[in-house]
Amino acid sequence: KVITYASRQLKVHEKNYPTHDLELAAVVFALKIWRHYLYGVDVDVFTDHKSLQYVFNQKDLNLCQRRCLELLKYYDMSFL
Repeated sequence: KVITYASRQLKVHEKNYPTHDLELAAVVFALKIWRHYLYGVDVDVFTDHKSLQYVFNQKDLNLCQRRCLELLKYYDMSFL
């Protein structure tokens, strides 16, 4: 059951991001909007982009990915 939707346009610098970084940025965008509902709760993220499931195990991350993962570590999340 869908409770709400959110969207926004890409910023100028985000138009050059690869797809997996855009998917990660979308998760961060959603967490920032609904952080007061999601903090301290188990969150399941449903995605069809498989690289998001493996981003936590990568050794070499770019700055954008490290910044996003820094925010994600405060949430109890699992990517499905």
